[in-house]
Amino acid sequence: MEKHEEGIGKGIIKLHESMNGLATMTPDKVSKISERMVEIDRAINTLGRKNTQSTIQLMTLSMLTDSPYRRLRQCVVEINKKRDALEATYFKLRKAEIKIRQWKEKADEMSLVNAEEAESEVKRAKVHIDGALKDIAVLQEAYDEIRKNNNIPEKWDEEAAELDEVNHHLRQAFRQSHRDMVLTGSITQGNAEYLEQYGVHLQTAKNVIAKYIASCDKLLEEGQVPNINHLYEFLDKTVEVFGNEYKNVMKHIGLDNIVRQEYLYRSTK
Repeated sequence: MEKHEEGIGKGIIKLHESMNGLATMTPDKVSKISERMVEIDRAINTLGRKNTQSTIQLMTLSMLTDSPYRRLRQCVVEINKKRDALEATYFKLRKAEIKIRQWKEKADEMSLVNAEEAESEVKRAKVHIDGALKDIAVLQEAYDEIRKNNNIPEKWDEEAAELDEVNHHLRQAFRQSHRDMVLTGSITQGNAEYLEQYGVHLQTAKNVIAKYIASCDKLLEEGQVPNINHLYEFLDKTVEVFGNEYKNVMKHIGLDNIVRQEYLYRSTK
């Protein structure tokens, strides 16, 4: 048994002893709990992270968007958040190590208790540090795969991401409107406004989506099952048909450009 595991078991026993007896949990029951904590502590290493790899890659990364650049940016955001948290934890642990040393040098009873408590917190922090590093590794691999599988150059920049935004918003507006019509039979006000912002007439969109729903219903009646790729193909077609309609909105507003080249980050390497 490792020293850390022994410490966990002894800690529970000491806690029980300090209570001078409990109504239900007798020493033999507490001893059994203590023995089982070895396996629980091992299993804790499977946690240490808020989400599973599947959740991170299929839900956390805003995978409902069809924009690979948005997925890449989401990977970067998530990695950066975890890196910031790790840096904060690093300095917190550095400070804890100094305090532990000072308490041990002081060596009075309260100082030794403080040192023991701090050492326990440091040990527990290792599980979360390990989990955060695992998350970063998963996100880095997801980043590389998304970039490669979407033929995005290694040194992509803000301009490429901006130019892909209109297509993203068109797909998302039609996706959400399709969901509205399947669930309620009509397009909600929010999604109606979303469509108009990118130049799509509400009744035109409603007609296009209604025809798509009817085609899906026909396939289902014939015993065929439209899969998710069927929806993706529909969304691709909406971009082909309505991809330039936002320019009418720009003209109506009085805008000459939607992307301001001089204010974009560009990779120089």
